[in-house]
Amino acid sequence: MKNEKILSKLKGKISKLPMISGDVFEIISLLNRPESNFNKIVEKISPSLATRFLSMANSAYYGREVSSVHYAVKLLGYRRMKDMLISSILVNHFTDHLKNFDFDKFQTQAQFCAAVSNVLGEILAYEKPDDLFTVATLQNIGKLVIAVYFKEEHKKIIHLKKTEGQSTAQAEQKVMGINHAEIGAMVLERFTIPKDICEAVRFHDLESGEIPANSDRRLKLIAREATRIVDHFALPEEMLPSEIPGLLRKTISEGKVNCSESVRTEMRSKGYDVLFPTLLEKASSLVFQALKEYIPERLPQMVNAQQPYQK
Repeated sequence: MKNEKILSKLKGKISKLPMISGDVFEIISLLNRPESNFNKIVEKISPSLATRFLSMANSAYYGREVSSVHYAVKLLGYRRMKDMLISSILVNHFTDHLKNFDFDKFQTQAQFCAAVSNVLGEILAYEKPDDLFTVATLQNIGKLVIAVYFKEEHKKIIHLKKTEGQSTAQAEQKVMGINHAEIGAMVLERFTIPKDICEAVRFHDLESGEIPANSDRRLKLIAREATRIVDHFALPEEMLPSEIPGLLRKTISEGKVNCSESVRTEMRSKGYDVLFPTLLEKASSLVFQALKEYIPERLPQMVNAQQPYQK
C-alpha cells in the first residue's frame, strides 16, 4: 500500500525537477526534426556534450571505436541523442546532490545491463535495440530520487537490506510504499520519454508486478530478464562492459540458430507473442551460462543486498 504522504512529496519533487537549458533545448529541437542537418547539430554541441556522445558511441552497446563527433552523431541517431541528453540532465542533477557517490560505478552497472540487453536482443532479433539501451541507462533513476530527496527513508532501506537481506524493491516497498521502478517511470513521464520506455522502466524489476500485455511487452520482458541476469554477477573492475558482446559472440550465434529453429517449428501452432517468453527463457539460459565463464557470480546473500544504493 502506497504511503500517501510520501507519494505527495514525491510528486512535488518530480514536478520541480530541472528543465532543459536554452542551449540543450535548441539541440533537442533540432533532434526532433528529421530534416535537421547533421553538421548543424554538431556545431551546437558543447565540448562536454561531445565527450558524453563519444563515450556513449564507444560504449558497451555499440562495441566499436569512434573518435569523430560527427560520426558519433550519425551512429547514435537523433532519438538516441535526445534520450541521452535528458538522461544526462537527470543523472547529473541527482548525483550533484549526493555525497560520496560513485557515479562511475553506477554508470558501469547501467552499461553492464545494456550489454546484456543487447546480447539478448540480438539473439531474439528484437526490432528496436535502441530502446533496450535507453531502458538500461534510465531504469535506476528512481534510486537516485530516493537517495537525494528521501534521506531518512534511504537509510532505513539500506538498513533493511543489510540486516534482513531484503531485496531493494522489498525494502523500498516496506519503507515507502513504492519502489524505485515506479518512481523512475514517474520521473521519465515528466520528461515525456516515450511510453514504452517508461513502462519498461516501471516493470524492469522482478518484483515490480506482473508485466501487462499492452504496448511493447517484449521490451519489458527483455529488460526484466537482463536485470535479473546482471543482478547475479559482480563485474570485475578490470573488465569493461563493452567486452561482453565480443566475449559472447559464439553464444549469440548459437542462440540465433536455436531461436530460428524454434520459430520455424512452433510459430504456426503458438504464434510469436505466445512463443516469445519461451524463446527469451532459452536465450537467457545460454547467456547466463556463458557469462559464468568470464564473470564471477555474486554470493547468494549479496544478490538481494547489492548496490547501487551507496553511502
